[in-house]
Amino acid sequence: MEIIIVAPCPVPLVIGGAERLWSGLLDHLNRNTPHVADIIKLPGAERNFVEVVDSYRRFSELDLRNYELVISSKYPGWMTDHPNHVCYMLHPLRGLYDTYPRHLPPEYETRHPEIRALLGLLRGSDQSRDALAECFARVGRLTGRGRRRRLGLPVPGDAYAFPGPLIREIVHFCDRIGMSSVRRFAAISESVASRPGYFPPGAEVTAVHPAPNLSVFHPPREGAYFFTVSRLDAPKRIDLLIEATKQLGADAELRIAGTGPDGGRLRELAGSDPRIRFLGFVGDDALLDLYADARAVLFVPFEEDFGLVTLEAMRAAKPVVTATDSGGASELVTDGQTGLITDPNPDAIARAMATLHRDPALAKTMGERARDRATEVTWERVCAVLLDGLDR
Repeated sequence: MEIIIVAPCPVPLVIGGAERLWSGLLDHLNRNTPHVADIIKLPGAERNFVEVVDSYRRFSELDLRNYELVISSKYPGWMTDHPNHVCYMLHPLRGLYDTYPRHLPPEYETRHPEIRALLGLLRGSDQSRDALAECFARVGRLTGRGRRRRLGLPVPGDAYAFPGPLIREIVHFCDRIGMSSVRRFAAISESVASRPGYFPPGAEVTAVHPAPNLSVFHPPREGAYFFTVSRLDAPKRIDLLIEATKQLGADAELRIAGTGPDGGRLRELAGSDPRIRFLGFVGDDALLDLYADARAVLFVPFEEDFGLVTLEAMRAAKPVVTATDSGGASELVTDGQTGLITDPNPDAIARAMATLHRDPALAKTMGERARDRATEVTWERVCAVLLDGLDR
């Protein structure tokens, strides 16, 4: 088959877990299957209300019918209309789903006639592509895109809030229509598969973990430091690791690889502690060395979709310390066997770190078990779930 992976390209550009997943899947399809595959990406800015809607519109207009199969995995890639469409779900726009601020209303209420007409469409029974086009046209009139006449009343300022109830209703409406033609659903973890509202009601969803696209890991060495690699963003909870490290003895070191918007705050939190080192961006070769020389890998994000770091660490024969609420990141870890699963607070994390710090033999044994477990996660399994029977 001719297969197209369709995906958003972050604005500003970031190479994270999603990008590594697409790269690994694409490489496997072309190297190890009879199929030929490529990836189509569109810039996916989401800094405000207008950019989010515009991104959804542009993906909905993609015509990929000349190819035999489309695989989407992240919003708004699934907006493309194709009769042979598989969704391998990473996540929708989480800030409008399960992490939507609780203090905000779930629906938008207003007396503005143009917005009321839009809300009638969003809440109505018409879930067709024609209704989708009408939605984009109505939003265009509200925001100025394609406006042919002046609105009788000014649009309330809170209508364009992001996150906010109006954009939430628009995105949910678009996602329902985009997913209505998907032929098969899969998810990158049990955590994603089980989240309310991610998939159409009654949809059958198979969870299958993606493999790492790092294929050759260095032989493990008996390292002394703890290591984490992540985007420096609040949901990754690097601050918990810094606070935990501060509770340990003077010879316990934490090395942090990655960049992100939370970097300044995290450096202030670390202060002048010489044991806590920020490495910035590291390439694959340096990353392999850092894994090989670590005592253990720490990864405690909040409700992570999957957490490729967990699997990479296990393939590198390193135990993983993760948290009970870390979502997909904790699915591969067996507490006390391939790593340690702790409560999400600095005291508990520090205790787990201390256990591995004072017992290198235990860390080695856990790491060997972790490597054995990680070898069971392969792209062959993923493709068996995504493609089986769809070429007939």
